[in-house]
Amino acid sequence: MHQPVGNFPWVIEDAYQKSYLPLLKTIQKFPDIKINLHISGPLLIWLKENHSDFLDLIYVLYSNHQLEIVGGGFYEPILAVIPEEDRFRQLQKTIEWWRSNYNIAPRGIWLAERVWVPDLPRTLAEMNIEFVFIDDYLLHMAGFSEEETFYAYKTEYQGKSITVLPINESIRYLVPWKSPSESIRYLRKARDPRHEKIVVMISDVEKMGVWPAGDRTTHDICYISGYDGKKGWMESFFESLVDNDWIKPILVSTYLNDHNPRGLIYLPTSSYDKMAIWALPTSLRIRLEELRKKAENDDLPYAEDVLTFAKGSLWQNFLIKYSQANVMHKRMLYCRHKLKKIESFTSSADLEDVWEHILSSQSNDAYWSGMFGGIYYRFLRHTCLKHVNKAEFLMDQICEEHDIELPGVLTQDILLDGQPDGVLENKYISCFISSLKGGSIFSLNLKERGYDFLNVLRRYLEAYHTGEIPVVDDRIEKWTFQDHFFHEIKDIQTYQTDQYVDMGNFANRRYTIQPDNKGSITLNRIGQVTGKNGRIIPVSVKKTYQVDDSILTVNYEILVSDNDFDSSFYFSPEMNFLGASYPYKTNGFLNQEKFDLNKTISRASCHHFKIQDMSEIEQVSLMVKFPYPIRCIVFPLMSFAKSEIGYEEQYQGTSIYPFFEVNKKKTIFQMELTLTHLE
Repeated sequence: MHQPVGNFPWVIEDAYQKSYLPLLKTIQKFPDIKINLHISGPLLIWLKENHSDFLDLIYVLYSNHQLEIVGGGFYEPILAVIPEEDRFRQLQKTIEWWRSNYNIAPRGIWLAERVWVPDLPRTLAEMNIEFVFIDDYLLHMAGFSEEETFYAYKTEYQGKSITVLPINESIRYLVPWKSPSESIRYLRKARDPRHEKIVVMISDVEKMGVWPAGDRTTHDICYISGYDGKKGWMESFFESLVDNDWIKPILVSTYLNDHNPRGLIYLPTSSYDKMAIWALPTSLRIRLEELRKKAENDDLPYAEDVLTFAKGSLWQNFLIKYSQANVMHKRMLYCRHKLKKIESFTSSADLEDVWEHILSSQSNDAYWSGMFGGIYYRFLRHTCLKHVNKAEFLMDQICEEHDIELPGVLTQDILLDGQPDGVLENKYISCFISSLKGGSIFSLNLKERGYDFLNVLRRYLEAYHTGEIPVVDDRIEKWTFQDHFFHEIKDIQTYQTDQYVDMGNFANRRYTIQPDNKGSITLNRIGQVTGKNGRIIPVSVKKTYQVDDSILTVNYEILVSDNDFDSSFYFSPEMNFLGASYPYKTNGFLNQEKFDLNKTISRASCHHFKIQDMSEIEQVSLMVKFPYPIRCIVFPLMSFAKSEIGYEEQYQGTSIYPFFEVNKKKTIFQMELTLTHLE
C-alpha cells in the first residue's frame, strides 16, 4: 500500500474505501489466509490521522499471526540512488514507526519498484534486516529457470548477506485479471509435498480496487461481482487457496524459520522487466517492445532466446531520460552536501527537521514514468522540490543562528555531468546555472515558500504516443535564458511546435563560467550566427547573473566580430517558468493585463511579464522586467501523459520568447526577475 508524498487527500481516501479497507475486511474472513503487508510512510501518516481504526485492524491480524509487517524506506525512495546514510535513515524510520506505535519489529523490507543493486546486502545486513523481496526477472537475468525461482536464496556483498525472495511474475499478472482457477492451475507447477517451494505474490493493493477494468473498476471485480456476477474475485480466490490443501498460505518469517535458503546467488542491477524497458530511450523502447511482442507471438526465429536475453536498461537511466528528474535528484544531493558542512557546528536535534525534508524529497514517484504519469504530474515534482527548498531555508536559519558562513556564489559540478555549474543564493532565493546547456538556469527558487519557478518538464515523445495526439518532442532543455538568434520573427505556432530554425549555435551549447568577487557569475561563449546570405558571422554572448534580496539581475552583452556587419537579426533569450501548481490557478500578466497561461499570446510591445501562482498554499509571483518594450511570444508547454483513463493533457510550464533587435556590433541590455511571496 503506497501513496506518494504530496498526493491529494481525496485520492488517498478513494483508495482507502475501494482498495485498502475492503481487502483487509475480506482477509479477516479467512483466518487461514496469511499475508505480508508493506505500507509506505506517507500513507501510514495519513492513516494514523484519518483512519486509525484501520491500523488497529492490522494489529489484530498481526496479533492473530495472520499478518506480517514488511518494512522499507519510509518515504518509498529508490534505495539504489540515495546515499548510504539516507538508506539507514529511511529504513530505520519505518522500523521505529512500527515499534513505537504498535511494538512491531519488521524482519524484512520492500524495495520501492524492486530496484536492486548488488551493494544492498551490506546496507540491509548492517541493519539486521533478514529478507527482501526482489523480482524473479532478476533471477532469469542471472540464468535461473522458472523452476528455480520457487525458493528463497542468499546473496552477499563484501561478506554481508541477506535472504532474497523472488516475486513470481506469472501469478502477479493473474491476480486479479484472470479467474482464481487459473491461479490454482499455475500453482500446480510448484506443487511440493515437502512444502519446500514458495510462490510469492506481492502486488499493489491499489490494483485491487481503484484501477480501471473496461467499463468498471477493480473494486467491482474484487469485492462485489467478480467476473461471474456472483461473488467478489478476492473472496473466490481465498476460498480456492483454502480448499486446495496442498497449498499452504504462509508468512515469510514462518517459512524462513522452517526452511533454509536454497543457496547462494548473485543478482544484476535491475528491477522488473517492464521497468527495465521503460527506462530505455523512447526509440529503443519502441524497438524492444516490438521485438518482444513478435517473440511472444513466435513470429521470428529464436523467439525463446529473444525473450530470455533481450533486456532493457536500469532504473537510474530515468535520470538521463528526463532531465528534470536529474535536476531534482542532484538538487537533493547538493542540499545534503550543504547539510554535511554544517553538521559539526550544531546539534543533531537542530537538524532533525532538515533531515525530514531531505528524506521526504526522495519519494520515488516523481522521478520516473512508465505506463502512467509519474514525472509528468507537476504536483509530485513540486512536492519533492519544495522539501529540498524547505531544507535549505531551515539550514539558512541555522547558519544565521550559529554564525556559520556558507558561500553565496560558487561553481561546482552540481549536475554531476563533468561540467561546472553555478550557484547564486542568499536567504531569499537560489539560482542554479548550467554551463553545459547554454549557460541557462535550471532551478530558480523562492526559498521560504519552497517554490521552484523552473520546475518545468520539457516535452518528450513517448512510446505510447501513437499519432492520435499532437505531440512535440523538444530538441533542447526547457531551461531559462537559452540564447537564440533569428533572422525574423515567425508565427507563434513555429515556436510552440519547436519548428523554428536557430541561426546561432548558442542554445544548449557549452559556455565558459566564472564567478567574480562582486557576487555574480559570468557565462561566455564565442560562437557564430549564419547571416541571411549564408555568410558565417562571428558572435560572442556574455551574460552575468547576480542576486540581490529577491531579485535576479541578468546583464547581456552581444558582440558581433564582423567589420562588414551591416544587417540586423533578432536575439531571443528563451525563458521557461512554471505558472501553477495545484489547484491550477494559471494566471499570467503581460504588462498589467491578465491572461490564461494555457493560451498562446503574442504582443508587439511588452515591458513586463508576470506569472502568479495564486493557489491557497503557494501565493507566489515572478516578475520579468525588460529594459524597454519589445515583441514577446508566450505559449504553454503541454504534455500528453498516459493515465489509467487514457491520455491526460498536462500543463508543464510557460515559454516566453522576447525578441531584441541586434543591429550594431555591440548590444547591451539588462533584465530583472523579481520573486515575491504575495501576502
